[in-house]
Amino acid sequence: MPTESAAQALSILRDGSQYQWYVITLFAFVVYVYAVEVERKNWNLIFAGLAFWGMDWFNEIWNSLIFHFTNYAPAWGHLGRQPI
Repeated sequence: MPTESAAQALSILRDGSQYQWYVITLFAFVVYVYAVEVERKNWNLIFAGLAFWGMDWFNEIWNSLIFHFTNYAPAWGHLGRQPI
């Protein structure tokens, strides 16, 4: 059973009313930038962006594994917190 704060965060995450439509515009802008850079054959910038995105995926996966197996907030959720 997840902790109360983890369950609350999970319910907010899965709440469809929290979706913000500006994300679509932002995503379209990112696709445009990547398309321009592919056209210019600027592979260093493209691979740097993909490496950054891959790092984010890696962090999200190991954080979700921590939450799945311990039922506590993931690593970034309690860094620097002192027990009360």
